[in-house]
Amino acid sequence: MRSICLFVFNAGLLLLLKIFARTLACLPEAFVACLCRFFGWLVELFMPRRSRSTMNSLSHAFPDKTEQWRKTVFRRSAVHLFEMGLFRPASAYFSQKRLEACLEIAPEAREIIKKYEEGGAKHGQPVVIMLPHMTMSEAATMLPARAPGLKPVHVIFRPLNQPSISRWVTREREKFGANLISRRKGYNDAMAALRRGEILAVLFDQDASKKGSTITFMDRIVSATDLPALMAHRFGADVFLMLLERQGFWKAKLTLQQLPLGDSPAETTVHAHDALEAYLQRDTNTAADWLWLHDRWDHFYSSYKRFSFPEKRNEIALSNRLHGYDKLPRKVRFWVRLPNWLGDVVMALPVLRAIREARPDFEFTLIGKAGFEPLVDRLGVADHFIPLPKRGSGYFCAFYRMRKMYPDTYYILTNSFRGDLEAYLTSCAQRFGMVRPGKRRPLLTNAYHLSEDIDERQLHQTSVWEGMARKYGLKGAIDYSPVKQTKIEKCPGRVGLICGTENSPEKRWPVEHWRSLITGLLEVDQVSEVVLYGTPADRTITDQVAAGFDPERVWNLAGETDLAQFCDELSGCELVCCNDTGGMHLANMLGTPVVAIFGPTNPVRTGPIFSTPHRILQPDGCPATGGVPIREVSPQSCLQAALEVLSTNGR
Repeated sequence: MRSICLFVFNAGLLLLLKIFARTLACLPEAFVACLCRFFGWLVELFMPRRSRSTMNSLSHAFPDKTEQWRKTVFRRSAVHLFEMGLFRPASAYFSQKRLEACLEIAPEAREIIKKYEEGGAKHGQPVVIMLPHMTMSEAATMLPARAPGLKPVHVIFRPLNQPSISRWVTREREKFGANLISRRKGYNDAMAALRRGEILAVLFDQDASKKGSTITFMDRIVSATDLPALMAHRFGADVFLMLLERQGFWKAKLTLQQLPLGDSPAETTVHAHDALEAYLQRDTNTAADWLWLHDRWDHFYSSYKRFSFPEKRNEIALSNRLHGYDKLPRKVRFWVRLPNWLGDVVMALPVLRAIREARPDFEFTLIGKAGFEPLVDRLGVADHFIPLPKRGSGYFCAFYRMRKMYPDTYYILTNSFRGDLEAYLTSCAQRFGMVRPGKRRPLLTNAYHLSEDIDERQLHQTSVWEGMARKYGLKGAIDYSPVKQTKIEKCPGRVGLICGTENSPEKRWPVEHWRSLITGLLEVDQVSEVVLYGTPADRTITDQVAAGFDPERVWNLAGETDLAQFCDELSGCELVCCNDTGGMHLANMLGTPVVAIFGPTNPVRTGPIFSTPHRILQPDGCPATGGVPIREVSPQSCLQAALEVLSTNGR
């Protein structure tokens, strides 16, 4: 009974399709064209995510064009999608005269075809036709009827899931003489056709997912099928790019461009994509002739492999060589919302460096406090920096306007709703961030849920961020080597002191302890001068620390350096003694040895992370994770640690 009902349903569905197709064929073309425009408008109205994705692709492909130009291409392409979809059923009921009017063969293509027709110089030479997804690509099946002297033409296609409709569509496609070969039945028939010296047409520009080779198309990586190129190389076939260039509604001009076979199938595949790119770049009409809504670059946007590069069938080096590139262009817009504290920014650097190394196509844009810009310039991981707008009524409007910059992935290193809202307003399709147990971050699209089994007190913050990056596919090792400051030379005997903290007062070592340390340092030969650093807010403390010392040997620069100058100063020191503060991380990152004084805070979680010599000082009996007042660290223990570090460095 069920099979009977299914048969009746399928038969009714096919009947409705035939009635619809005949109606389309009878309607004036101008009316059907208006119908396509209406459907295209619905795409923009009711498919905002797909529309946004398509505009993103267009912004990558045509960065020099205006937003309005790209919007025009998007709208036309959406209309052409329906033009293509309606052409196939309607053409089943076209008259012979109307069918002939649908397809024009360019004179140059006609000359090429003559060589492969019976009596031509290349008759019997196997041919592989690379066919892209264009508005009128369905018209390719008409070629045998327009060139009857050719060897049989075969077209590889994907059958529809509904059997009766698929059989009808296949029969209508084959009535012009082309033989359709189903992908589901394998490719033995296709290879047999080439072995007989016949012609095979294959769509080549779809996403090949895990089965394809990784190449670049429009300077972004894609997964491309090697199938047509593999068969061409196996049988020594001539290879052509066939373009069905749209000339008007349901009208196309067939052109052929011979492609070099190259030394490998991957090279042939790259040449085919380059030829298609050249066509799309020609003008507005050709740009809109391709089906952009298919999202050709989607495969490498999967969140679980976003931070990794394909290891198998990776032909990026070949693509770069053929395109004349020394390295892969950084075209994927990767935005990072930096933490709000200086120390956290520095601790994030090793993970950001690893991501940049793993994805050489990522264009890094860091977003953070305006004061961080000098530091970002030195980190070596950013292509661009966007300072946070000033707080006020226009703050979030600034992020809303950034949607026209089309970020691809937004990596959020803050834990606040504000940071998530910033990313959401940019309309970035991928928003990565960490969700701790018991918390909610509904505006993230791809959240990393920190396991309840992880005790963050026993894990460094950098390692926590590393775990998140691994979730998104990062595979390479984390590099903890310091950032090299080649232009800055060490000042012999200079010791820097950072007496303040960015936030908690309980993290500050007492003034009298700092003064005792300075007294001890000035008594040894290894130390020529002591320099106090800090922010303007630290000046009150540093004035007390420096009071009474020889100003020729104890310099108080708190509040007198910007971040760039602070970096240079720290790079010039032979040693820095400090509290648990951002300057500690900065000195450690810049390669300057550090003696860091901890008390209530946790050095396991926020201690120096770079592979620069450093010593952690805690009160006697203090747990490794902190919790004892910092005043319990004696000046004598700090002096001893400082002298040991200086001695290790040859002082």
